[in-house]
Amino acid sequence: MPNPAANMRTIDTLREEIDALDEELLALIEKRLDLAASIASAKSADQDEDELLLRPAREASVIARLDAMTRRIPQVSLAAIWRELMAINLQAQRPIEIALHATGHPERMQLMARARFGTIIPVRKSASPQAALERARTGKAIAMIEIGEGDWWTALADDPELVIIDGLLGEGGRGSALAVGRLSRDRLCEDRSYAVLEQSELATRLGRGEAVCPIAVSGEMHLCAIERVAPLARRAA
Repeated sequence: MPNPAANMRTIDTLREEIDALDEELLALIEKRLDLAASIASAKSADQDEDELLLRPAREASVIARLDAMTRRIPQVSLAAIWRELMAINLQAQRPIEIALHATGHPERMQLMARARFGTIIPVRKSASPQAALERARTGKAIAMIEIGEGDWWTALADDPELVIIDGLLGEGGRGSALAVGRLSRDRLCEDRSYAVLEQSELATRLGRGEAVCPIAVSGEMHLCAIERVAPLARRAA
C-alpha cells in the first residue's frame, strides 16, 4: 500500500527544490536587469533624450530565439515574461507611459497595451487621437489609438517625428489599434511593419508581389501591414 507519510515527504522535498529554483530565478532576473542597465548606461551618450528607448527589433529577436529553444512554455507566455522584463528595464532607464485613446473598446485596448508593453508602464487616457500623438512627440509616451477613431492615421504618412511601432490587431479587425512613438526607423521590427501608403504606391507594391495587407482606408490613403518576406511570386515558384 502507498505510504501517505512517505509521499508527503517527497512532495515537501519537491517543494523545497522549487523554492530554491525560484530564488535562483529571481537572482538571474535581477542580474539580467543589471546587465541591461549597464548597456543602457554605456549608450547614454548617443541617445536622443526625445526618443523612446524601445528596441522592437531586438525584442522580437530575443523572443524568437527563446521560443525556438523552449520545450514547454507557450509562445504567448514566453513573450509576456520577457516583455515584462524589458519593460522593467525600460522604466528604470527613462520612464514612459501609454497615452491611450479608445472609445469603442477601451478595456480591450488597455489589456492589449499591457500585454504588448508590460504591466509596469502606466496607461493614461487621452482625450483625442491628436492629444495622444502630441504626448508621443515628447518622447515620454507611446500613443496607442484605436483604429476607427477617424482618419487620424493618415497624418503619419508625412510625419517626420513619429513612426508606427506596432499594430495590435483584434479578431476580424475589430478592436484594433496602432502604437505610435518617437523612434528611429532602424529600430523597428524587421519582419513586420506598418505604413500609410497612397493608392498608387500600394498598387505598385502589390504588383511586385509584396505581402502588403490594407487594414484601413481613407480616400486615397491606406493603412497597411507589411510583412517582410520574399515576394509572393517567388515563393510560389
